Amino acid sequence: MRNVCIEALNAGAGREVGYDEADALFSKLQAHERMIASQRPDLSPRDVSVMAAQRVGEELKQAAFIQRRNALINATIRAERVQWVKNQFGARPAEGLEALLVGVNRAKQGARNSVMAVQKTLRDKVLGGFVHDLEKIGATKVLASGTMDRDVARALWAIGRDNEAELTKGLAPLATDIAKVINKWQEWTRNAANEAGAWVGKEAGYIVRQSHDMLRVRDAGFETWRDTAMRTFDLPRMVAETGEQNVDKLLRGIYDNVASGDHMKAISRIEEQPFKGPGNLAKKLSQSRVVHFKDADSWFDYNQQFGARNLREAVAAGLDRGTQQIGLLRQLGPNPKAMMESIAQQLVADAKDAGEFSKIDGIKGAQGKLETYMKAVDGTMNIPGSALWARRGANIRAWQSLAKLGGMIMSQFNDIAAYGSEAKYQGRSFLQGMGESVAGMGANLKTEERRDLLASLGVFFESSIGEIARTGSFEDAGSLTRAQRVFFRLNLGQWWTEKMRAAAAMGMSHHMALQAGKAWEALEPEYQRVLSLYGIDSAKWDVARSSAKMQVDGRAYIAPDTISDPKVADAIQTYLNDRTGFFQLEPDAKTRAIMLQGTQPGTFLGEFMRFLTQFKSFTGAYLQKIFGREIYGRGYEGTNPLAALAHGNGEAMGIVNLVLWSTLFGYGSMVAKDAMKGRTPRVPGNDPSEDSKIFVAALAQGGGMGLMGDFLFGDANRFGGGMLSSLAGPTAGAANDIVNLYTSMRDDALAGNLRAGKVGADALRVALNNTPFVNLFYTRIALDYLLFYRMQEMMNPGYLSRMEQKVRTQNSQEFLLPPSSVIR
Repeated sequence: MRNVCIEALNAGAGREVGYDEADALFSKLQAHERMIASQRPDLSPRDVSVMAAQRVGEELKQAAFIQRRNALINATIRAERVQWVKNQFGARPAEGLEALLVGVNRAKQGARNSVMAVQKTLRDKVLGGFVHDLEKIGATKVLASGTMDRDVARALWAIGRDNEAELTKGLAPLATDIAKVINKWQEWTRNAANEAGAWVGKEAGYIVRQSHDMLRVRDAGFETWRDTAMRTFDLPRMVAETGEQNVDKLLRGIYDNVASGDHMKAISRIEEQPFKGPGNLAKKLSQSRVVHFKDADSWFDYNQQFGARNLREAVAAGLDRGTQQIGLLRQLGPNPKAMMESIAQQLVADAKDAGEFSKIDGIKGAQGKLETYMKAVDGTMNIPGSALWARRGANIRAWQSLAKLGGMIMSQFNDIAAYGSEAKYQGRSFLQGMGESVAGMGANLKTEERRDLLASLGVFFESSIGEIARTGSFEDAGSLTRAQRVFFRLNLGQWWTEKMRAAAAMGMSHHMALQAGKAWEALEPEYQRVLSLYGIDSAKWDVARSSAKMQVDGRAYIAPDTISDPKVADAIQTYLNDRTGFFQLEPDAKTRAIMLQGTQPGTFLGEFMRFLTQFKSFTGAYLQKIFGREIYGRGYEGTNPLAALAHGNGEAMGIVNLVLWSTLFGYGSMVAKDAMKGRTPRVPGNDPSEDSKIFVAALAQGGGMGLMGDFLFGDANRFGGGMLSSLAGPTAGAANDIVNLYTSMRDDALAGNLRAGKVGADALRVALNNTPFVNLFYTRIALDYLLFYRMQEMMNPGYLSRMEQKVRTQNSQEFLLPPSSVIR
């Protein structure tokens, strides 16, 4: 019988079909038969088989089409990328490979149009559009609160079903409107992925990509989890799809996956996919799910017990992952890792044929760095080695953020200097840029016209979806996420960042509209240069400048939504999005890769690197983006940064302007921090030694010397920490304080000098420095004078006088209101 079937297959295919291929085909046929039989019990076995065969036939036709399409996509992308690297980075192809993944600061055509830039642009476009649509229907706060999550899930479950109207009957109208917005953007990501090389089918009743909380699943144990699964899973469908008749065995397999953390990888039916090749992203995207739920309430109940619990976060996480994958597909095709290897191999082969062995050495020497960058853009760096330790580490770092960043805004004054330097780089003036940033602080971003404009520009505010502002941490903060949301609103860091980002995007868009009357050749050379970094040339400029303009508050803007050519619109949007991260400096995937060295959370090395680099993201981004732009972004072709300063194209003056203005604003940060501590500012005088300390501190505060300034002046950490926290991170600094407290107590006890008051005062100081929310810049000084100074003096008489004397002798400062005077 087996041979008869094989012969029939050979005749139908017009070629010889192997036994392995035949077995896979019969397995697929049987899976469809089981599914159809469970859905249509009224059909005879023969009718079931005929319908299953028809479905398999359609899938095979579709598979052949997809394979041909993806082969064409791969061939096209490979040829284009190889030629681009040769044209733009002929002398250093390894740098061209880096530019493909994370961009470089060289003044080369397309040098910033990287996977990283496209991913971030797509993320901000989709999440920004999602939030904007919610705001338009007045649903942002409702979705954020979670009060309608069950009804929204029910409405999502109904979308696309034959009885959709019946299923949504009785639901709150706002819940169905929210569901339509969610569905709109989930469909956008699905269609965009398919256009780029995936083949993700549309399924009625799709709610959200299912999440499983490993720790809650593990803590519950298999029996408890299985009981919930038995109540909520659509077991007949899952059995029909997988062919596993033993339900306990099926559930045990799923449990082992989610309890071990392997659910971070897709749980799916791989054998049905037409895609071939290791690490195929399109294949992973297209895989079907194993877990199905009976209905919306079943999904909701399971999600509350073992999932993300919060619908908004689950939706946002799904959209975030989707845009990351789409960016990879668009830039590197259906199999990104294989594509990068293929491009590198071709460049090596061409260099070998030309006898250019230094290029081969460069590519081979860059492999480790390129692998690190790939981990940053493909999400590998986000997958925990141990979810438990990753969460513990993230929560500790979140605690340090809450305890240390209360005065964060006082350290952000230098953002104005960074803003001015980027404006100068784009052909405007330094002062004009700084003025624009300051004016942006007073802009009202809540008017409907401005919200529409910002959505069109793809500006996305993390606070809108409930995420935290810039802190230097790169992963989810676990159970302290909500506390951080509140904290970064209270310390005004979120307000500052959002105002600066909006000012940058609107400023670039308006400047582009002002230049629209000029042909490409008439544009300032600096402006041509920055546009060309994103592949914008004369032809694309003509399309952009001839597009319709948006009018907001009497000012004209060019926005991607008004550009008719999708490729030009994408290029403009990538330019606006990426350069916003230079105006309002923020760490990107490249900064993350460099600082974390490709390590994963929950591993020993990964957690060590994350503790070590906490609060250093600004320094990393400053050196990588701002200094890198000034040194290599003006046409210098070499690799020696000192030689670049003598290149004569503005590199030296750019660095000088940046450092001087950064130092000035760094000094402003110092003055503001001293005022918040109730101290007189440190003013340069006639003491060269003291003046040099002030200057170095101002450099470090402004970012002009980065970590070097922290070495030279320990108290100058941008976020206010001492030398140890500058070097080893704030957690190590806190641990050191506790150890010092213990050793001081021990030594005093051994010497017979142990005083309870002194111990209490020291312990209070350490506790206050590590207590969340206490250090908010506008509350700490009040709490100090009203409560904490009194407590310290009560526990250790004379403490305040000694503190005042220490400040006077070490920093040449006085208190505006001496603490000792308020307790008398």
